[in-house]
Amino acid sequence: MPESGAAKGRRFFAVHYFLLRFLGLGWWHLPEENNTNNFPGIYLYYSILTELVWVAGFVGLESVDPFIGHKDLDRLMFSLSFVVTHDLTIIKLYIFFFKNQEIQDIVRTLEIDLHQFYQNDEKNRRTVRITRIFTALFIFFGWMTIGNGNVYGIVQDLRWKAEVAQLNDTSLRPLRTLPQPIYIPWYYQDDSSFIPTFLLETIGLLWTGHIVMTIDTFIGSLILHMSTQFSIMQEAISTAYDRTMDKLINGIIESNDPVTLNYYEASLGENRREMIVRTYCTEQEIEIALENTLKSCFRQHQMLISCVDKFASTYYYGFMTQLLSSMAAICSVMVQVSRDASSLKSFSLVTSLAFFAAMIIQLALQCFTSSELTYQAERVSEAVMSCKWERMPVRLRRYLILMIARSQRPLQLSAGGFATMNNDCFLAILKAAYSYYAVLSQRQG
Repeated sequence: MPESGAAKGRRFFAVHYFLLRFLGLGWWHLPEENNTNNFPGIYLYYSILTELVWVAGFVGLESVDPFIGHKDLDRLMFSLSFVVTHDLTIIKLYIFFFKNQEIQDIVRTLEIDLHQFYQNDEKNRRTVRITRIFTALFIFFGWMTIGNGNVYGIVQDLRWKAEVAQLNDTSLRPLRTLPQPIYIPWYYQDDSSFIPTFLLETIGLLWTGHIVMTIDTFIGSLILHMSTQFSIMQEAISTAYDRTMDKLINGIIESNDPVTLNYYEASLGENRREMIVRTYCTEQEIEIALENTLKSCFRQHQMLISCVDKFASTYYYGFMTQLLSSMAAICSVMVQVSRDASSLKSFSLVTSLAFFAAMIIQLALQCFTSSELTYQAERVSEAVMSCKWERMPVRLRRYLILMIARSQRPLQLSAGGFATMNNDCFLAILKAAYSYYAVLSQRQG
């Protein structure tokens, strides 16, 4: 693929931009607009209203529910899994609101700045497709969790109505419960208040759930695009010599007779391109052309490393939040799954399994993509070794030595300095969650 310098963004994150705008997380402008004001005019009030009602209000009521009144273990564990996930997401919201400029700079680098260098559009398009697939998958399990929970709640409410219909006026009526565990400070036992409360809870769960899913898939998409850029970087380095020869040949063809060149090229065998170049160009011209190509690769490498470093420092505590919430949520939902499976509660079991799958995907998104980023960054040194460096002048090899030296230092994303985001971290969190689950199961027994 040729080097390009287009100023128009590549729309890698168009789906996430739409969701971020709708959820009140900022009116994210396209990078080419050069506008970093994400809360213009009336949208600022829309954002404040939505975050106060659905984040501060709904998550607040959800958080106090486990500590008010007597709760059976099923509702307590299910409540804790949602509370941990939603409460720790507030830290991610802080990053999105107060580190907004840094995140936009990273997006601009990926969508515009890096495209002044060598690119492979097919790899970029494939990465966009992958990010949309795992975004849709995560959202599907999120919807399944909330939707099935609401179906289960409706079935339970119908049973409640049937039970109440058989009672006389003096009988003590059982408590009417909502599908999801949340503290409601007002009376909601009759239909006139229960239905609005039910809708309020459903919208609140959908809103906060989509905030979690949008932030996590957006971060996963950023990491995957950075790893793709390192893969493209490898291609740029490994083809640097050949691309330079092709560029010089094109210049020769434009200034000479193409028929004579084609005849001469056909008689030279496998090394015909380089021999043509060395016939028509001086050694100094070849060296200058190679130097320009290697400088472009070197600047591309440095820009990409700076982009990753900025992202690592910006989302430093976001990763730590992710690990803590995943470990606690997976542990609590495992307890819920085992209890639902043993009691054959089909609706509740499907809800718990869907939530468990969503938690696994949420953790895997960031661990697997981070591991891929580290792997692709390390492979740059292998690309340097296969770039026909032995044919280059000795003076130019220092650029390659610098690239090898930098790529041998692991480029990793840290979770608050406590862990490195990679495949090993994913397995460690699952093992820790299972260990806590085993302890809780023994205590129940």
